[in-house]
Amino acid sequence: MNLRPAQADILTYENGRMAVSAVPGSGKTFTLSLLAAQLIGNGRLDPTAGQQILIVTFLNASVDTFKARIRRRLEEMGLPPAGYDVRTLHSLALEIVRIASSSLGDDDGPSVLSDTQASSFLGTAVDSWIESHSDQWNQFLPDNSPQMRARWHTITESTAANFIRTAKNERYTPDQILARLEASDSDAPLLAMMAGIYSRYQAILIRQAALDFDDLIWQAADLLFYRPDLAAELRRRWPYVLEDEAQDSVPLQERLLEQLTGPGGNWGRVGDPNQAITSTFTAAHPQFFNAFLDLPDVVSRPLPNSGRSAPLIIEAANTVLNWVIDNHPVAEVRHHTFRRQNILPTPPGDSQPNPPDSEASIQIKVFRHREDEEIPAVAKQATQYARQHPHHTIAILVPTNQVGHLLVDYLDEEDANYDNLLRGGSREREIAAAIHAVLAILADPLDTKALSTAHASLHALGHPAATAPENGAERLQMLLRSVHQPEALLFPWEADDVTAALPAGVASEEELRHIDHFLHFLRPIFALRPLPIDDLALALGDELFAWGDSHEADLALAYQIATILRGWRETQPELRLPDLVAHLADVVAGRRRLPLTRPTDLGYEPQPGRITLTTQHSAKGLEWDVVFLLGIDGFWIPSTLESPFLGVHDFLGGDPTAEVVAQLRFVMEGNAGLFNGRSATESAHIDVISERLRLLYVSLTRARRVLHISRSRATRQRDRDREMEPATVLGVLYQFLKSRD
Repeated sequence: MNLRPAQADILTYENGRMAVSAVPGSGKTFTLSLLAAQLIGNGRLDPTAGQQILIVTFLNASVDTFKARIRRRLEEMGLPPAGYDVRTLHSLALEIVRIASSSLGDDDGPSVLSDTQASSFLGTAVDSWIESHSDQWNQFLPDNSPQMRARWHTITESTAANFIRTAKNERYTPDQILARLEASDSDAPLLAMMAGIYSRYQAILIRQAALDFDDLIWQAADLLFYRPDLAAELRRRWPYVLEDEAQDSVPLQERLLEQLTGPGGNWGRVGDPNQAITSTFTAAHPQFFNAFLDLPDVVSRPLPNSGRSAPLIIEAANTVLNWVIDNHPVAEVRHHTFRRQNILPTPPGDSQPNPPDSEASIQIKVFRHREDEEIPAVAKQATQYARQHPHHTIAILVPTNQVGHLLVDYLDEEDANYDNLLRGGSREREIAAAIHAVLAILADPLDTKALSTAHASLHALGHPAATAPENGAERLQMLLRSVHQPEALLFPWEADDVTAALPAGVASEEELRHIDHFLHFLRPIFALRPLPIDDLALALGDELFAWGDSHEADLALAYQIATILRGWRETQPELRLPDLVAHLADVVAGRRRLPLTRPTDLGYEPQPGRITLTTQHSAKGLEWDVVFLLGIDGFWIPSTLESPFLGVHDFLGGDPTAEVVAQLRFVMEGNAGLFNGRSATESAHIDVISERLRLLYVSLTRARRVLHISRSRATRQRDRDREMEPATVLGVLYQFLKSRD
C-alpha cells in the first residue's frame, strides 16, 4: 500500500501506550483500521482463546465504518474477518456490567435510561425540589413575573443537568456532596439547591432500578477496579484497545479504559486536541488527551498530513492556530486553546493529493445587517453555486440552529436543493405536528378542532390524503371544525354521507369530495388505537410518511418520535394517550425540543449538487468542496473577556453553571479549578473563547476548495437592531489573504 511515512510509522506499533494526534483530514479512521488489521495479521492475538482487538468509538455510524474497513483489509490480506470487536463507549460499558451481573446470577444486566427518560426524570426532580423548597428557589428571582419564573425554571434545569454530569464524572455521590457542604458551613445556596436536585434525581433512578449513561460508565469503571478477576478476564479477551476521537474523552471514559488496559497495557489513542469542540457543554476537555500525549511512557506518533484541502485553506487554518498560540490578547487563551501542530499537505505521489490552489479561493464578506442582507445573500449565492457546479458538494455552516432556521425560508424561496440537518428544524416540527394531530383525533374523536388541525397539518406536508380546492384549504378546515356530528363522519352507520354531519348547504360538491377523501384515509387508522404507544406511532409513521421525495428521512424522524413517546410512557406509566398527546403538543408549540439523533450521527454523506445546511458543531467529521461560513462576528467568537457572552444572567451574578461547578470542586477538593486570578464566570468565558476558536478551525478545515466567510455589523434581537463587534480572528484571516495578493 502507498502509505504516508507517518501512517507507516503508526503501523509499526506492537505494544504499550501510543497517542496519535491526527490533524483534520489525515485519514485517522483509515489508519486505525489498518493498524487493527495489522495487529491481527501479525499474530498478536491468540484465536484459540477468542482474543480480539477492541476499537472504541462514539457513534454507531463509526462502528459500521470501522467494521467495514477492517473486514475489507483482512480480506485483502487473505485473512478471515475475525479478531476484532468495534463498540461505542455505551455498548462497551453495558457489556462489562452485563458480564459482571451474569457472574452473580443476573443474566438481564442493568436497565439503562435513554436520553429522553433521563431528561424526564431530571425534570421531575427539579419540580419536586422547587415544590419542597419554594422559598429557597424564589430568593434568586429579581421579580415574580411569570416570564422571569419560566426563565429561572429553564436555567435551573439546564444548570442541574450540567452539575450532575460534572459530579458523576468526578465520582461524587449526592450524599458526599451534602455531607461536605454541611461540614464546610459555607453559604452556597446554589450549590445546596443543585445537590438537593441531584439527590432527588438519583433517588428516582434507584426506585426505577435504572442507570443513566454516566452511572453506566462509572459502574463499569468501578467494577474493573474492585473486581481484579473481571479485569483480568477482559484483558485476556481484549489485549489491545484502540480508542477513536480521544480528544472528546471525559474523565469517566478515561478511567474506564485505563482500568480495562491495566498497567503497562496496550492502549492506542487517536484524536486531535485542536478539534475538541464539546468542552463547554459536556465533561470532555482537550486537557485530558493533551496530558496523555505528554506522559513519559506514551509513544507519540502524529498524523500531520492532510489531503483534504487545498494548500491555501491549510495555510489559513495554520495561520489561525499559530496566531492564537502566539498573539491572542487573552493569555490563558494563548496557552490552553491549541496544541502546536501545523497541518501539512500530502507528500508528492500520495494517493490523496491536495486540490490545487488554482481551484481554491477564500472570500471574506462583511454585510451591514444579518437578517436583511447576510442570510438572504448566502442562501442565494449557495443556491447559484450548486446549480453552476452540480459535481461539487456544498455546505452552509451556521453558528446556531436559530440562524439556520432563518436561512431555511430563504433557501425555500430560492427553490434550493438542500438537506436540513438542523436540530429542531421546521421539518421536525411539521412531522411532530402531523403525528400529534392524528393522535389527538384517536384520543378524542369528538374534538372537531383536532379534525381540522389534522387536515391542516397533513395539507402543510403535502400529504395526498389532505387535498383541498385551490386556495380553499382554510375554508375546508373551517368546515371540518363546524361539524356538529363528528361521529357521523368518522364512524358512519351506513353510506359514507358526509353531508349529514355538516351544516346544511354550506359545502360545495368539490369540498365534499375533498372531505370524503380525507375521511377515507382517517377511518382505517382507528383500528390501530389499541396498539402500545410506540407501535401506534410507528404505524402512523408508515401511514403518514411512506410517500414523497423525502419519505426515508421523514420516516426516520417519525420512528424516532415513536421511540420518544415510548420513553415518556415508560418513565411515567400512568400516562394515557391524551396525556402523551398533550406532551407532544408542547413540541409542536415550540415549548419543548425532542432529543432526536442527528443525521450526521447516522452516517450522513453529502451529495454533489445538494446543499447541506447544518451547524458548525455538527459539521465535524464531514467535508465539502465548498463551505459557506456565516455569522463569524465578535458575539460568536468573543475577542476579550469584556465581550458579551451567552449564558450570563445578571440576577445570578454570572454564569450559574460555571459558578456552581466551581463551588462543587472547592467544597470537595479545596480547589475550584479556576484560572489563576479569575472568577468562575471568567474562567468559563476563557473556555468559551477557546472552544469557539477551535470550532472555527474545524469549520475552515471542512472545505476542500472554496471558503466563503461572512459576518454582519448588526443583527436583530427581540425586534431591535444590535451592533455586532468584529471577531479579531477574522481580521487575522483578512491580513493573511491580503499578504498573498
